[in-house]
Amino acid sequence: MENNRFLAVLDDQKFVLALILIVFLFKGIFLSVLFPFFQGPDEQLHYATIQQRAEPREKTWPIEKGKDGANGIDISTYHFSEETIRSAQATQFDDVKFQKENTQEFSQSAVGLNENEIINNNWKRYIDISPSNTSGTVSFYYSLGAKVEQILSDQSILTRLFSVRFLSVVMGALVVLLAYLTAQKIGFSKQNSLIISALVAFQPMFSASASQVNIDIALILAFSFYIYAAVSLLHDGIHWKDIILLILSLPLAFYSKGPGIVLFAITPFLLSYLIYKRFNISLKKFSLYVGIAIFVLIAFIILSVPKSYFVSITNFNATSKFDSPIISLTKYTDKTINTTSILRTEKSYWGNFGWLDTPLSGNIIQGIWTLEIIALLGITLFFVPKRFLEKIRMGTEKNYLPEKKYIIFFFSIMMALQLAIRFFDWRIFDAYEQILIGQPGRYFLPTIIPHIIVMIVGLGFFTRNKKQFDILIKTLLVLMVLLSLYAVIDIIIPRYYL
Repeated sequence: MENNRFLAVLDDQKFVLALILIVFLFKGIFLSVLFPFFQGPDEQLHYATIQQRAEPREKTWPIEKGKDGANGIDISTYHFSEETIRSAQATQFDDVKFQKENTQEFSQSAVGLNENEIINNNWKRYIDISPSNTSGTVSFYYSLGAKVEQILSDQSILTRLFSVRFLSVVMGALVVLLAYLTAQKIGFSKQNSLIISALVAFQPMFSASASQVNIDIALILAFSFYIYAAVSLLHDGIHWKDIILLILSLPLAFYSKGPGIVLFAITPFLLSYLIYKRFNISLKKFSLYVGIAIFVLIAFIILSVPKSYFVSITNFNATSKFDSPIISLTKYTDKTINTTSILRTEKSYWGNFGWLDTPLSGNIIQGIWTLEIIALLGITLFFVPKRFLEKIRMGTEKNYLPEKKYIIFFFSIMMALQLAIRFFDWRIFDAYEQILIGQPGRYFLPTIIPHIIVMIVGLGFFTRNKKQFDILIKTLLVLMVLLSLYAVIDIIIPRYYL
């Protein structure tokens, strides 16, 4: 009887979903504590920005005019608050970042190295040098972080920093929830939707991003909201609730991080398709509506978005180092479209931790890349006409896979983000003749839900029936959990503590 009750609890989808979310929250809190002070990409900059946003509007302290000589080697060269700089120095920030073999010194007592000095300091919490080196991005993440900073103003910087990290964990949990809702909406079974949400929850680099102070997690959350709203519209047709959710997700993305503007570019095509399906209009009218929608969107953006924003995301003010755009693009693609560059992006998508100096094993990355190539082949065959597949004995009915329209949408949003990131990367290369950004894989995490689902569908195409597909997706979950454990036990802990 007790065994039957236990099995009944495991069959309760809400209970399992709650369990996945609870595990993610605890894992996120553990990772938040595990990563040392400021040892996330640009974490000191993000926290300094939050601290500045928490300052009163009227400055009651003198502000000195300084020269901007900040460099990535010495934290003291940045125009941050004294507390941020001194705390970073006390935790050996400069000695650890980028140095694969360096770890913090550890005290012999329960009190950490310089912990009392950090907790009981009288350092200034405000920036008194202009211009500051904080981020100019207007992100709702900074606004929420500033509220945390203000609420905990009587606490030490350690408490405030880790509390903002916990804010990232909560955002990550919402992404995991949206992964479940999205998977179920496009036709996966409840059980497989839970597995997909768990695959997202245990993806190592996503887990790391959702445990540190950064605006990437805000963009991932905004994209996830948009994706869920979009697939809901594709599934249910035009419905006011989904339209409202879609509309709300747009400013959420815009006020998270620059690439959020990608969603504005996709929306006219999505809405035009929905109108086309709803009213069964001719292809000629459909094309006209698409054109009108794009024109209205461009006009709205030009009139409402500050010119400085476009300059910042396009780098159009910079002078090219090349004789023509064609030469510039050719040299750029030569440097970035190759196996070495792709594998570097793969590393920082699946797991390159800290200051991107602690990657997963190259063999593991190559194994994952092989799976992605197989999945890409499967997705290609997924769109091949059934009559052709029957000739090569691959035309079995696969009603356990989602409809093609969802996969087309997922590919569209992934490609749009890819083009946006690579366009900006090229603009920087065009101005400096150097690869200064280099498409870090974590920049593509906003489309983690579509990516996981597309991989599953691509690999699932080679299964013969739902039973085989269920075995496949469960196997992928086991591999992802093992990868997550490997990342923590064999990569992160030895890097910072052994």
